[in-house]
Amino acid sequence: MSVTAQLPAMPLMEHLRELRKRLMWAVGSVFLGMLVGLGFSKAVINGLIGMCTACPEMVVSQPLEGFTTYFRVALMLGICIATPMLVYQLVAFVMPALMPSERKWLYIFLPGAFVLFVFGLLFGYYIVFPRTINFLIKFLDGSATAQITGGDIRIVPRPQLSLYIAFFTNLLMIIGLTFETPLIVLLLAKLRLVTTKTLGKYRRHAVLVMALAAAVLTPTPDPFTMLMVLVPMYLLYELGIVLARFA
Repeated sequence: MSVTAQLPAMPLMEHLRELRKRLMWAVGSVFLGMLVGLGFSKAVINGLIGMCTACPEMVVSQPLEGFTTYFRVALMLGICIATPMLVYQLVAFVMPALMPSERKWLYIFLPGAFVLFVFGLLFGYYIVFPRTINFLIKFLDGSATAQITGGDIRIVPRPQLSLYIAFFTNLLMIIGLTFETPLIVLLLAKLRLVTTKTLGKYRRHAVLVMALAAAVLTPTPDPFTMLMVLVPMYLLYELGIVLARFA
């Protein structure tokens, strides 16, 4: 049976109407998830603040900062809650265009991507973020002094709430995406763009690229945060080489 017979052509307007339908469902699910997240936003913010044991207090420097931070966290929670629906809408949109053999790999990649992303978020939340934020805050020991005209100035860390939350969300998003490395390597191997031999041969080059990526993607220029992202990225690269053997 030919590909044309298996996959009848769909008019462009039908594609656009289907895309609009899926996008409406996706946006609606995120909106509903955000409404649910509004009930937990304050508790999440308090929990994140509590992770920074080196911070005696935080400041809000703009009139709308507390309001916008509250809704930023609610939106983040809404996206997390709506993720299953977002994945379903993506699958429902692309499934008719795939061959049976391609659908098999879709069943592997999408759940795998979701699981790895969740593991990345958990790793960032429980391991990377608490250690990173406290390391950065304590970098001057919280009591460093500067000699200015014979007097001492006590440096007390008071992070700005919106920047603190933005740092958290950006860091977790980056770590979640880096956990997709094994699937990216597997996909490249499946497409015959790379082989396990090539991946092993250019391992040093890959480490250099990952180091540069970690330096660019991490929201702070300090080497500690970069290493906290680089090390799992390298381990996931090695896992990708193992998975590539089954491509």
